[in-house]
Amino acid sequence: MKTLSLVVPVYGAPDLVRALLDAVPALARVAASCGFELVETLLVDDGSARPLADELAVRGGVPAGVRVIRNGRNRGKGYSVRRGALEARGGWVLMSDVDQSAPLTEFVRLAAHADAWMVCGSRYGRPGMPMRRRLLSRLFHALVWLTGVRGVQDTQCGFKLFRMDVMRGVFARQRVERFAFDVELVRLVQKEHGDLVEVPVLWKGGARSSLNVLRDAPRMLYDLLFRIR
Repeated sequence: MKTLSLVVPVYGAPDLVRALLDAVPALARVAASCGFELVETLLVDDGSARPLADELAVRGGVPAGVRVIRNGRNRGKGYSVRRGALEARGGWVLMSDVDQSAPLTEFVRLAAHADAWMVCGSRYGRPGMPMRRRLLSRLFHALVWLTGVRGVQDTQCGFKLFRMDVMRGVFARQRVERFAFDVELVRLVQKEHGDLVEVPVLWKGGARSSLNVLRDAPRMLYDLLFRIR
């Protein structure tokens, strides 16, 4: 069986972590039906005010099959995903947001394309996205187009599968540490002529987001136009 690591960047939100850990057994069952063995869940604590390991300790400790690694300070989602992917033991890495905007069992849709370097879950055309976020998404996609990325309608969905025998080198070259890191990964894969697939997934929307438009938009714009482009 192929080996799979689940990598989840975390900043605070211990209640969302507990809900995600409750959903991991369902992921393991779905993965097994697709020929994958879930070998670990890797939680990357991005400098939370109270360490995630301490939060889990007061609730019975870190469950079996779960590892927690902690960044010394808040570095960003991109840094956390890169660190988790490079430290993962599985031959494939599934990246998920902690709020499970895409349910973990949607892995079955990505697994069908596991030979690709990178499989991007996509919310494109799915109902349920608030109008404000839909407009921001379209604006962001226009900026992504300026970086040279083509053929991917939703670069920012937090549900992706990476084939690590080829993606390890791509992650090693990743430099963008915050929210535009997905675009950089797509750009690097396309420059290497690697296989990239976009797959529609169920998207139910998270109750919370660590993205702050006023705070993060200028940095995302800089990363897109002056670093990735």
